[in-house]
Amino acid sequence: MIVDYFRPKTLTEAIALLQRETPVTLPLGGGNIMSKYQEEPIAVVDLQALGLNQIGRENNKIEIGATATLAQIEAFLTDSVFKNVIQIQAGKNQRNSGTVAGLINVADGRSALLTLLLAVDAQLIWQPGEKMISLGNWLPQRKIWHEASLITKIVLPDVTVRFESVARTPKDRPIVAVAMAQWPSSRLRIAVGGSGPFPVLALDGTQQDDVEQAVDQAFYTAEDEWASASYRREAGRRLAVRLASELRLNRREQVK
Repeated sequence: MIVDYFRPKTLTEAIALLQRETPVTLPLGGGNIMSKYQEEPIAVVDLQALGLNQIGRENNKIEIGATATLAQIEAFLTDSVFKNVIQIQAGKNQRNSGTVAGLINVADGRSALLTLLLAVDAQLIWQPGEKMISLGNWLPQRKIWHEASLITKIVLPDVTVRFESVARTPKDRPIVAVAMAQWPSSRLRIAVGGSGPFPVLALDGTQQDDVEQAVDQAFYTAEDEWASASYRREAGRRLAVRLASELRLNRREQVK
């Protein structure tokens, strides 16, 4: 239950409110999360007046404001893979209202977009202090993170990405998802999703590494009511081989 509501005009004011010990005070972006919040009484800090929804490119990186909606990101990014993943992630109405920071804070392992963000090694910028932490390092601490109060920006490298998933129906969330990102330096990152509290990093290496084995190991204990671990391992290996082949072909074409 929401017991108090604030709409600060400055980031400093917002952070001061969020750092209060009582009552529990949470940021409000698109409102999708707060509308479902049913735990202890809370106060909310509406971030709409702070200009945290800007998206831009700087030094070969994409900087996404925390309150940018999924629809804004979909419109800004030219990469068809990101667009497809965002459409898998949410329907049109949710894309128009849901924010990227909101998704990062609550999405589970079946989130297509969170899996792709993990693969590209997204960096989170927190306030106060302009603290930077990688999404991969932060996710295991998500429920106990107290080093800062508010995500203000998500920074993505401009890299080549690939994504494939398996779901019960075309509109259902993935039960097996594999995302790959390739850097010009030949660095290769693979993230897998479809189960658990958050996606898992399977590989951070090069094209020479055994992608099949890396994905197989990442799904080794991924068993739940939606699919067995053995099914995910088999499906994941097949997706990984397909995506790795696409990236190798893409790299050859770039060299030519």
